[in-house]
Amino acid sequence: MNDLIPFIPKADRSASKNMIDFISFSRNHLTVFGTQLEFDAVTWDVSERFQRRGHSGRILLNFTKISPSNGFLGEPFPEPFASQCRAYIRYNAAANVNAGPPQNTIMAFRELLRVFEGKNMVADLCTIDAHILDNAVAMASSRKSGNYASTIGTLLRPLAKFLRDKKLAVHAPIDWKHGRPWKTQVRGIGAKSDERRGASLPSQEALDALPEAFLLAKEPGDIILSSVVALLACAPSRVNEIFALPEDCEIKPLVEGEEGYMLRWAGSKGYHDFAKAIPEVMTDLAQRAIERIRAATTEAREIALWYESNPDKLYLPPDCSHLRGQMLSYRDLAQIIGYTATDSAGDWVRSRKIVPVFGHDSKGRRLNLLRFEDVEREIVALLPRDFPIADRATGLKVSQSLTVVRRNEFGDEGKGRWRCMISLLGYNNIQNNFHHAYPNIFSRLGLSTRDDPITIRTHQLRHYLNTLAQRGGLSEVEIAAWSGRKDIRQNAVYDQRSPEEILASIRTREKQLPAHGAGKISINAPVSRTQAASIIGHGHATDLGFCEHDFASSPCNMFMECLQCTKHVCVKGHDPRHLERVAMALEHARKSMKAAEAGMANEYEGAAEWYEAHTEIIRRLEQLHALLCDPEIPDGSVIRLSKSGRFSAVEQAMHDQGLTRDADLVLRHGLGETALPYGNL
Repeated sequence: MNDLIPFIPKADRSASKNMIDFISFSRNHLTVFGTQLEFDAVTWDVSERFQRRGHSGRILLNFTKISPSNGFLGEPFPEPFASQCRAYIRYNAAANVNAGPPQNTIMAFRELLRVFEGKNMVADLCTIDAHILDNAVAMASSRKSGNYASTIGTLLRPLAKFLRDKKLAVHAPIDWKHGRPWKTQVRGIGAKSDERRGASLPSQEALDALPEAFLLAKEPGDIILSSVVALLACAPSRVNEIFALPEDCEIKPLVEGEEGYMLRWAGSKGYHDFAKAIPEVMTDLAQRAIERIRAATTEAREIALWYESNPDKLYLPPDCSHLRGQMLSYRDLAQIIGYTATDSAGDWVRSRKIVPVFGHDSKGRRLNLLRFEDVEREIVALLPRDFPIADRATGLKVSQSLTVVRRNEFGDEGKGRWRCMISLLGYNNIQNNFHHAYPNIFSRLGLSTRDDPITIRTHQLRHYLNTLAQRGGLSEVEIAAWSGRKDIRQNAVYDQRSPEEILASIRTREKQLPAHGAGKISINAPVSRTQAASIIGHGHATDLGFCEHDFASSPCNMFMECLQCTKHVCVKGHDPRHLERVAMALEHARKSMKAAEAGMANEYEGAAEWYEAHTEIIRRLEQLHALLCDPEIPDGSVIRLSKSGRFSAVEQAMHDQGLTRDADLVLRHGLGETALPYGNL
């Protein structure tokens, strides 16, 4: 893929003219999605650019008013809206090489289009403004519940910024936000909450059936499927991460006799690849599951390795090697593929539109024969889309994949597993055998019936293990790391404990505190500000006292203005030279005051401001000096001057923005006086 050439709009042209240039630029100069891309097509096939683990189907972008359903595309986007959307998506794909398929962006475009049509407006991104964006989010909220509207708003925000930055929409807001709060899972009480938590966890019947299925599985397909789910039960994982496991995924202890067993794990949802620790109690199961999958997929890896060296030639099983380059009968084809019924070979030939030729057998009987090169071409075309790469994110090759299988590994009788072609284990294989009620692996192994089906979803095991970890007392950081999560806040979604259970856990920990030497939690009584000031730990010393500001929480708003700050304190008698330094500072301030007076007499620029500043400094130093010399104030007393007339950085910003209230209000100064609320000064 070529490097992105940024689109640079012309400032002196209108938004509509810039948009025309932008569309032309994306159409003619960008090569993302291929140089042969038909820019004006209703559907773009972007499968070569994107990959989704576990999905072998094509990745399509449909510029239509509704999401396609049952093969029906629906009405396409109108112009100029359609070309604008296509240009934006192609440009973004070039600028963000690591971004995923932009189907959600098209979903946001559909919401915008509904707003335009609802207002009888021409759909044109050049006319986007905050009102249209707000309406799109509101309409999305009325159509679908949950976080759908917030998702639409999140997708529209970069669009609005792009339109404004590139001068493609005059009225695009500067910093638009959707303003919709994200709805998080609330741990409720009652029947509905219990039902929701129960739906997120596997049923007890499913938990009992899983180990039985693991032990009963005899066919290679059942062995692979039951072992994959067994791995999901060993540690909280996403099934797509198992699809990216290499054959040599086991990390055994470096030192003999050392405990510990981990797997080389591919992260997902933005989490990095890492070594996933398997609990000791589950280590034997994980090892056995890996061994079973590896043994059942050995032949598939051998076929993949052959195709890596011979990408244009058909792999032939050893007992079919003599058929290479020969005219093939339907029986020969069934033997090569692995069909147990010859009729299945005929069905496949017709589905691939291979034209047979006529021939005769040794007895002179007429036969339909197949050219070897025709069969070879059609079978080789069935190699996985990114072959020889199985996973783009990790660079894993198909010949190194733990979960590469023979084509139709889980097929019906008569159309058994192929002997000459491979495929990658995917979501459909898991869904058809565990999610679907009947038939599935449990019914096939005699563990359930049509009237009493057993199902399980892979995410339920993740919820189950996370809930067990919460019950066991693992920290949030440990649970997130074990589960492969970037943000520990995501743990809450997988914690299916009831409120009563959490409360009981807290009470149990409270009872255990004394037993561990922690003792009971002590509650400190409230204290006055004076008491707090006497025990506070000062941040650092200054020439005139101590600074109490906590620099760990925020930077100083009164930097180099200690004398004007209420967080600056003096302790009388703490430093023998304290009074001397205050007197010296006062003397220097008075000298500066005289210089400022002379400047005012000569009408120097800025002299009046310096005079005012030194007046304030002298007044506060005189107050401090008088307090330190007062015999009635005992040594050890904490002295803090009252609010001065100087503004902090925050206060000055409020003043500049006109956020203060009374322009005529003057601060009162002096020791012991209460500062009034200040206004516009």
